[in-house]
Amino acid sequence: MSAAEKFLDPQDSEHAAAECVAFVGDNQTHDVVEAVARQFFDEPYVRDGGSQQALDYLAEAPTPTVLIVDIGESSAPLTAMLSLTAAFSEQTRLIGIGTINDINLYREMVGAGITDYLIKPVTEKALAAALCRTEDTPAAAAATETGTDKVNKIAVIGSRGGVGASAIAVNLAWLISQERGQKTALIDLDLEFGTVALSLDLEPTRGLREALESPNRIDSLFIESATAKLTEKLSVMATEETLAHQIEYNPDAIDILFDTVGRSNTCIVADVPRSAYTVRQRVFEDCSKILVVTDLTLSGLRDTMRLITGIEEVAPGRLVYIVANRTGGKYQAMTTKDFQKALGHKVNFVVPDDPKTFNLAANNGKPIAQIQTKNPVSKAIRKIAEEMTEIAAEDVGSAPKTGWRRFFKRK
Repeated sequence: MSAAEKFLDPQDSEHAAAECVAFVGDNQTHDVVEAVARQFFDEPYVRDGGSQQALDYLAEAPTPTVLIVDIGESSAPLTAMLSLTAAFSEQTRLIGIGTINDINLYREMVGAGITDYLIKPVTEKALAAALCRTEDTPAAAAATETGTDKVNKIAVIGSRGGVGASAIAVNLAWLISQERGQKTALIDLDLEFGTVALSLDLEPTRGLREALESPNRIDSLFIESATAKLTEKLSVMATEETLAHQIEYNPDAIDILFDTVGRSNTCIVADVPRSAYTVRQRVFEDCSKILVVTDLTLSGLRDTMRLITGIEEVAPGRLVYIVANRTGGKYQAMTTKDFQKALGHKVNFVVPDDPKTFNLAANNGKPIAQIQTKNPVSKAIRKIAEEMTEIAAEDVGSAPKTGWRRFFKRK
């Protein structure tokens, strides 16, 4: 009996239920797959071949936990992968390796239930990251089947400059990740003047501008390289771009960015700039909850009205929360009651003014919620975090799908 025949023999107990099986078409990919697979599995089987050899294997032996298939020689890579998805159980994770670097092909594969698609030449780091992500695949697949987006996406925007929206976003993300236990990504979408990295004493990351201008570059490995990990459950994407060149945002970038980040996080908190219309509109469409942070001034009232109107126009049905920040300070021009009466919308949360504590947190590069957990500001933002997470199970997925996700459903 040849080695190949023995491998395909379902009566051979040694090979009948392999955890990881791979079929690859060239020596370089073979070496990478074998080296990485041995780090994850006791007895991975890496063989020469492609999708047809994988189909032959699946016809004779139990389906593995992870199946890696080289489709680099296939003239119809998506068709080849879809034929494999019909041949194995729902518990199997399928990773494709090919030569076509096309974001549309990648989207179609993921939308059809394929775990990941890697481009040749495959690196050990890229394959290892893909294998790590397979651990979350069953939950992701279930989310796709039900048409429900399990990621809790929260947008935070200030009615105008200086109202403290970024501080609210930073503390909210910290509390959701550290006290509410949700793995959270904090994304500062103000690429030129954002203050999230500065507030957390982090070096600005690189790559966020490239992601928003060329979303075809976005994949899990790219996101990892553009992210700073603040704690085990809180990661940050924030940059400081030069002012010498205009940023050309791609309209599809937010959808793809949030989807990719959401594969490894259960919550996304986005600090949204007021100036970039393309970004603002797509974030509002993609998030089910929007926090509008304002002060209790006449200009704050006017701009909050404008924002609410804008949200209703581009993303009707979203949950909009008004956060009155720095209340009780010397610049407050009206009472909360008068403000919400004139606004025609409830002021949902009130955060007290405490410049001394805000300055202390800024100078230490830490959230107020971390350095003074019992501070009135921390308590107020904690209430926001509690409500944002408690209602998540009820309204996550209520927002209509936008971008490419609405066109695909797991077969």
